[in-house]
Amino acid sequence: GRIYSPVWYKLKEEWSNLMNNLKSKFNIENLMCLFVIICPILDMSSFIFRNAFNINFSPSTFIRPLIPASIMIYLFLKNDKKFKIKAIVVVGLYLIYSVIHIYLFSKKKTLSSNSNEIHEIQYLVNYSFMILNLFLYVYIFKDKNVDKLRKSVLISVIIYVTSIFISIITNTSSYTYPEDQIGLKGWFESGNSICSILILAMFIYMPLMKKHRIITGIVLLISSLFLTTVVGTRVGLFGVIIVLSIYIATETLQGIIKYKKINKKIMVFGIISIVAIISVVALFGSATIQRRQHLQNMEQSIFDNTLNSQAHLTGDLLEIKEKIEDNTLEEGYMSEAQKQSIIDLYNLANRWNVKNNDQRMQQLIYNVSLVKNQADPTLILFGNGYNTNFRELVFEMEVLAILFNFGVIGFLLYLMPFLGIMIYSLYKVIVKYKKFDSEYTRLFLGLGFAFALSFFSGYTFFNQSSALMIVLISTLLI
Repeated sequence: GRIYSPVWYKLKEEWSNLMNNLKSKFNIENLMCLFVIICPILDMSSFIFRNAFNINFSPSTFIRPLIPASIMIYLFLKNDKKFKIKAIVVVGLYLIYSVIHIYLFSKKKTLSSNSNEIHEIQYLVNYSFMILNLFLYVYIFKDKNVDKLRKSVLISVIIYVTSIFISIITNTSSYTYPEDQIGLKGWFESGNSICSILILAMFIYMPLMKKHRIITGIVLLISSLFLTTVVGTRVGLFGVIIVLSIYIATETLQGIIKYKKINKKIMVFGIISIVAIISVVALFGSATIQRRQHLQNMEQSIFDNTLNSQAHLTGDLLEIKEKIEDNTLEEGYMSEAQKQSIIDLYNLANRWNVKNNDQRMQQLIYNVSLVKNQADPTLILFGNGYNTNFRELVFEMEVLAILFNFGVIGFLLYLMPFLGIMIYSLYKVIVKYKKFDSEYTRLFLGLGFAFALSFFSGYTFFNQSSALMIVLISTLLI
């Protein structure tokens, strides 16, 4: 015993020091940063389980909400009575809205509806967790050093782009547009979503260029190559050019306003980057251009026999319109308001020469007509259901979809917090223009860009990883 006791006590002391060190690192801030880092792993597991094992749920289904929910419970138990009452009231408000919305969805669902109550609930859950994450990150990182958030985003992006290029090298990548075998998006579900994540992340980690120039520059370069040439979406191609242009413009303005001179290094970096992107696209081609050409060819293949000319609706919608007019549509397939909205869509699409492959414009016309034809104040307040419509008419313009399909109350609950942050940030940018801050201005423009992506591309706030990037931009602004 006397021989081994010094060794034993030394081991105990080392173990104790290790545990104390781990405890100091294992705090809420680091846990929220870890949540950012593991997002690409969770996204990949969802895709692999769904496509490789044909299972609709994966570990990410449980892990993703577990971290924010656990932290919220911890804060609820830790804080005073006033905090608890506020939390109960807010959670109750979202729950009451959700119950009413799902009830109305079940009443309005038809045989043509894109999905069922389970999928409609999924949208409500995703949007609600987005708001929960916004509260948690703002609450936890208020008056804290946010550099660790930026570094967490950079690590997350490294995992994203590394996995994508591994999938391409191993020939296991999925196609962005599988029906046409155009574009590559790695082991991820949606090409537009992965583009939104990588582009929004740029607004967050680009300030690290000043401290970690090499690693940040390499990540930015590789991400840009993927977004502009490989994935095949307009979001990727134009998004990179827009972000780089914003970076050049804000840094140049800061130099002129603050220091009365132009930062030549930034100008040279930006111009070289944009020229390099255009050159690569011109020399090696882009899946985005290939996709645009394919859609143009498809446009000419749909014919409207009624007008004896090229159609202005998709083939499926044209068939439904003809069945409505012939009174041969299956009973219960669509409501009377939906039928009338299809006819309105057909007439307006012909009058305005809408392209038959421009589904977003068709969805916009249809959904506006549907609200008008339903003329129901309850549906205007609580929404007529995102998945109640025929698959091609499910509203992809997310900002308007939240307003039309989730109602005015849904819009206020889910989007108004972000709109409020953006409006206040605009006010700060204008009022403090003499103390121009390029980083703050970029974050403001990044939040505005998120709304633009949501409007033109869709599924930006719904996708939990891209929504998390929006949450982090909002947190950094605050």
